Amino acid sequence: MSIYKDQIEEMMYESSKLLENYIREYENCVEGGLTHYKAHGKDTYYHTFTDNGKYTREVTDEDSEILKSLARKEYLNRAIKVLKSNIEVLSKAEESIQPMDIDYMRKKMRKAYRGLPDEYFFKGLFDRPGINQMDQYLEGIRRHVEWAKAPYEKSTYKPEKRIFPTSAGFKVRSKSEQSIVEQLVNYGVPFRYEEVIWINKWPYSSDFTFRDRNKKKFYWEHAGMMDVPAYRESHKRKMDTFERVGIMPWKNLIVTYDIEGVINIPMIKSLIENEVLPRL
Repeated sequence: MSIYKDQIEEMMYESSKLLENYIREYENCVEGGLTHYKAHGKDTYYHTFTDNGKYTREVTDEDSEILKSLARKEYLNRAIKVLKSNIEVLSKAEESIQPMDIDYMRKKMRKAYRGLPDEYFFKGLFDRPGINQMDQYLEGIRRHVEWAKAPYEKSTYKPEKRIFPTSAGFKVRSKSEQSIVEQLVNYGVPFRYEEVIWINKWPYSSDFTFRDRNKKKFYWEHAGMMDVPAYRESHKRKMDTFERVGIMPWKNLIVTYDIEGVINIPMIKSLIENEVLPRL
């Protein structure tokens, strides 16, 4: 699994669908084109077309629907050419790009490294004092990995909204969640995505669920659209519900937010290093 390959496939799919829509719209556009003359500081626009084999041009106002339709047609014409070119480039890139999953990377390594445990290759797992504790810690990590990979009840809420691929092998709902997943993978942190939490017979889920060294769960919730009132109110209700059952930021819940629509990657890394790894 390669996030880069998945992203290229997603871009190709979206570009191809957009190209189909643009071609369909272009075919139904007003006939003809546009010419423009400027005299004495005044712009004059002409709608040019062929009528019964005869070249014809008619003056059109700047705010006329004909002018707007011709402008849209020209945009579609240029966009179709760009999309075709981009799809060709993406197709070539898809054939050439190499994956970055651990199995593929092992094949690129020298033989002496290929049999080492997965956790050896990830940042952050060995930042613990006491070499004598290493075996015990690694065994704990192996248990975390087994727990994360075991079957669990996943949220079924609007699965079609999961459109952003990750190198962990599944898709998430936003680019911010995608970034968090990639950082967790980079640090080698085992986790579950959107595991169901039953509260008063209703299914909820946190974005990410972890298990600490005492096998107790803790959670990470990322809110990315706090500028949308309905989303903000939903997030507040969810936090209130979580608090009623003991899931709280100062106890077992990490909550992060986009800042002006952008996730703060240094902050995410700091949270993983200081709030997640020390609990494992």
